[in-house]
Amino acid sequence: MPRTFDTTILAITQETPMDRTFALALPRGEAETFDFTPGQFVVIEDPDEATPRRRAYSISSPPGHAEHLELTVRAMGTFGQRFYDFPVGKTLRMRPPAGKFVLRLEPDEHLVLVGGGSGITPFRSFVGYARARQAPQPITLLHSARRPEELVFREQFESWVGPNFCYIPTVTRPEPGDGWSGRTGRVDKTLLREHVGDAAQARFYACGPAAFVAASLALAEAARVPADRRHKEQWG
Repeated sequence: MPRTFDTTILAITQETPMDRTFALALPRGEAETFDFTPGQFVVIEDPDEATPRRRAYSISSPPGHAEHLELTVRAMGTFGQRFYDFPVGKTLRMRPPAGKFVLRLEPDEHLVLVGGGSGITPFRSFVGYARARQAPQPITLLHSARRPEELVFREQFESWVGPNFCYIPTVTRPEPGDGWSGRTGRVDKTLLREHVGDAAQARFYACGPAAFVAASLALAEAARVPADRRHKEQWG
């Protein structure tokens, strides 16, 4: 069984009304143990629970921070709601990074990232890492959320838009008065064709609820993305 390490919440950033990013201290002297590839997750448990539960959270920060990593938590589910309310200074237990849903930067491949709801979390790490390395590959990020206020990292992604990075948010349940004037509806073949072009040259990542991921992978298959370039991370 993997070792667990104590970590402390160093800072909290309110991303949306229902999402918070927690900066967690790396255990002293264990920086190499917590080296990770964008897309990996850590398992968290609360030592104050009588019977500690374990939950996996994708790392939302890119590699390179010597003293901390970041997890972005949505206030949903019994453990998620509990985590969302943790204060700065709270001690947690954390396992080293794991997981195979990882970024691959290959020459001449168009990276297509499709996130549903909080499934956008690992893609912040993907894009941040690629930007830091000045990777030349084009990256297209499609993010589907129910309402505009659920578009976590929206402002940051918008600030990153440039020659190699395209960010397209879409809202499936807009309401009158919510101020949303952007794209509406689900991620579909029209959206994919409009922003990706020849998807057969893409590497495709889908992350989010199981039904969303299945629909996204079906789009990728129909667009002739090779099977070995289709990757998924899902829950539910």
